[in-house]
Amino acid sequence: MKPYQNIFKHLKFLVSVLLLFVSFTAHAEPIPDRVINVKDLLDLFIVSACIFMMLTLLFMLYILKVMMDYVKPVAERKPLFAGLIEKLADAVPVEQEDSILTDHNYDGIRELDNNLPLWWKYMFYLSIVCAGLYIYYYHFSGVGNLQIEEYKQEMAQADKEVEEYMKKSANSVDENNVQRLTDVKRLESGKVIFVQNCAACHGKGGEGGVGPNLTDEYWIHGGGVKEVFKTVKYGVPQKGMISWKTQLSPGNMQEVTSFILSLKGSTPPNPKAPQGEKYEGE
Repeated sequence: MKPYQNIFKHLKFLVSVLLLFVSFTAHAEPIPDRVINVKDLLDLFIVSACIFMMLTLLFMLYILKVMMDYVKPVAERKPLFAGLIEKLADAVPVEQEDSILTDHNYDGIRELDNNLPLWWKYMFYLSIVCAGLYIYYYHFSGVGNLQIEEYKQEMAQADKEVEEYMKKSANSVDENNVQRLTDVKRLESGKVIFVQNCAACHGKGGEGGVGPNLTDEYWIHGGGVKEVFKTVKYGVPQKGMISWKTQLSPGNMQEVTSFILSLKGSTPPNPKAPQGEKYEGE
């Protein structure tokens, strides 16, 4: 076979692999929530250019090898990867081991002074290069994040996800599954709702007015979180308290309920006399 025929055969194979890669990339699903900026495109171009130059260099070396083999007699031509394993291992053939015998003798067992395999040496050199790149990337470039920085970023992202989840799940709360909140931000939100909607009847500090005192241990319709939530949601129309379910979301009603329960034991001025029955729960 002429050398150019062999080259064209392998060139066709290389082109087919590149086309397969392009086709796979074109049909790949886009990465969600990923904004591609100029730096990303530049990095992609640099990496692609390096890979292309490496493949081009390897292909040129292959062409040179084919051309050099073609000018040799057929009997002297060797396959491209002939002796590759032996070269990587850098081991002395068995018939030549006498040349690397040492004077160490252990019960008839002689020690050989073989070289380290080339693949091991190259991996060791590569690890040194990778270590230098690692140190530069993470400690000097200002681009790579160390573990503590990655941890802080992941925790901040997790807090955002929890906050988004709580916003979505808050509206699924009802009197059967409501839980008392302890989050400061949501209690502050409950306080704002209370001042805007409840203080006119119950007082700004929950001391009572037209409505009952919310700071003592006595409750007319129950002092548990579910009972208070239910009272806020459906109201007590016969006593003048309206239902808030059409004006407040379930999450808002949970917030104001939790704030009301947090008033227990406080000492506002001019508290109204206790009403209802003493509630023993928390």
